[in-house]
Amino acid sequence: MEYDKNYIETSYDSEELNQMFIKDFAKFRRENNLTQTLLSKYSNVPREKIARIELGMHSPSIKSLLKILGPIGYTIKIEKVKNIQKDQK
Repeated sequence: MEYDKNYIETSYDSEELNQMFIKDFAKFRRENNLTQTLLSKYSNVPREKIARIELGMHSPSIKSLLKILGPIGYTIKIEKVKNIQKDQK
């Protein structure tokens, strides 16, 4: 099967995308005025697990993310990564 390789190329590797997710996850929590403890209470996910996600020590499953985000009115979605030059990051 042939495909257009340019369609799937990105300036980021999986580790960079993971680091971007970690930053966005913690930023999301802070911007919504949620402590890790409060987010834990809303989601019924241990605060320690939320802390490990933010520290990059734990990679949450999609199910875990939905469990954390759902009770506060959020979800996750698949989104095309913007292809920016590495020197602009």
